[in-house]
Parts: sequence; structure tokens; C-alpha cells
Amino acid sequence: MRHRRHEEEADTRVDAERPEGPPAIREVHMDRGNDRASEVSVVGKGTRIEGKVLAAGSLRVEGEVKGSITARGDVSLSPEGRVEANIEAMGITLAGQVKGHRNADGDVSLPADSRLEGNIRAHNVVAGGAVNGDIVARGRVELGPRARVEGDITSQSLVVAAGAVFLGRSVMGDQKAERIAAS
Repeated sequence: MRHRRHEEEADTRVDAERPEGPPAIREVHMDRGNDRASEVSVVGKGTRIEGKVLAAGSLRVEGEVKGSITARGDVSLSPEGRVEANIEAMGITLAGQVKGHRNADGDVSLPADSRLEGNIRAHNVVAGGAVNGDIVARGRVELGPRARVEGDITSQSLVVAAGAVFLGRSVMGDQKAERIAAS
């Protein structure tokens, strides 16, 4: 027992002597159990992750993530959350402040108080907040009454509510939008 305790103390000393800087672990896998499709992993308030986050199911971010996020399910960001990462997921809902590109097989939703600096590529996009970047949708793009989009929009259809601000170009139509969205 005494020998084991000495090893633990040595391990603690090594960790304490490690210089401050980037975390030793650069990739976080968030998967447990066999039912990965219904699983939701959470980056809680006060938690900060730097590096690559891989979620076998869905991911909810209430803290901070800097790097990249890949999820087989949906990714949602709470209003308090902060993300400086590219996100690739089935669907994405962003209610906080985000920098980076979004790529979703399904839909992307940005509520009225959200702020995004980056491009969006998805099936449908509903933007209620501020977007500084291009939006490419295989389907429909909707800009809510408090939306402000500074960038180009490529889609099959575009709906702009009264009060929305759109500064950019719009390319619509089945063939051209599908060709651009596929690239």
C-alpha cells in the first residue's frame, strides 16, 4: 500500500510541474452505451473545451467550445454558450454566440438573439438573429423579423419577413441552388 501511495504522489508532482498551456488531451469523444442515436452529451456551464469534440449522438453546449464539433445527432447551443468552432451535425440550433462554419444534413435554426460569424450549409435554414456569412440551403431559407444577414444566400426559396435586413445576393431556383449546395 505504501508503494502505491508513493506512485500517486509522484504522478501528482509530475502534473503539478507541467507548464500551463494547451490541454494535454486534444480530442474528446462523447459516447456511452449502445443507444447512441438517442444519447445527448452536455458541455455544461463553466466548462471549456479546446480541441476536437466528437459526439456519437446529440450534443448540447451550455459552456464554451473552441476547435471543432462533429455529432451524429443534433447540436444545440444555449443562449449562454459560446462556440468558436466548425460544427458538423444532423441538425443545428444556435442560441448563443458562434464563430465558425455550420454544416448540417438537416436544418439549421438561429433564434432571434443568436450571433453567427461563419457560413451555413444545410437543407433548410431559419435565421432569426445575426449572420455574417453565406447561407447555402438545398431547400428553403427564412429570415425572421429580427434577422440581419450580411452575406449571399443560395436556396430554392427565400422568405424575408418585414423588419429583416439582408445585405447580399440571392440565388434561387431548383437547378442552380442544388448545384451550388452539392459543391
